[in-house]
Amino acid sequence: MRPSKRLVVILAAAFGVSAASGAAAVYVGRDALMERISKPATSGLECTLVRTIKLGHHGQRWVRMHIKTDRADGEARMRTALRVVGALSKTENAELYQVVVLDAAGPEERAQVRGAAIGAQVLFAPGPQSVPGMDEPFRASYNDGTANSAGFFHGNTIDLSVGDIRGMMAGMDDRSPCIDPNAVAVEGEAAPDATAQEHKVESAEAPAGH
Repeated sequence: MRPSKRLVVILAAAFGVSAASGAAAVYVGRDALMERISKPATSGLECTLVRTIKLGHHGQRWVRMHIKTDRADGEARMRTALRVVGALSKTENAELYQVVVLDAAGPEERAQVRGAAIGAQVLFAPGPQSVPGMDEPFRASYNDGTANSAGFFHGNTIDLSVGDIRGMMAGMDDRSPCIDPNAVAVEGEAAPDATAQEHKVESAEAPAGH
């Protein structure tokens, strides 16, 4: 049985509209997916714990954590550090918390965690009035450059305001800590006096050139 020309035209038109709609749906879906991928993760990225250092200082407890992320941009490193310092403050009772973000290819030796090795860092003091040099609960900065093959950053240092920090943390939908393959905890290490310790936080661990 041969279909009439009219039926052939109707069927062809129907299939044409269907195909066009399907193609449009795929195109829109792809665009939405690419837009979602291109947006920075509100809670940062997956990270790996390198070490946790616990310091006693004039009756206070200060906790420092070194973590690594893989090829993250500056904002993603910053969000990761903020997420981790929040998680750290829920598991450790301290007057001062510090999270330092390194690149996956960067140095791991404690003495080398300084200058251009630092991609981002956050200091959090729940009671800033009791910690020397902390006028606000948060101090945070990141390097806006990308890490080279050796894991060093050579961009500019971006300091965040407390408002920027709170805005980033308010939008987080994940509060998980870093993956801990083999945690190294250093307990009872004596910290230098307050002035020297603050200088170390600001200068020795500030990105190179700043």
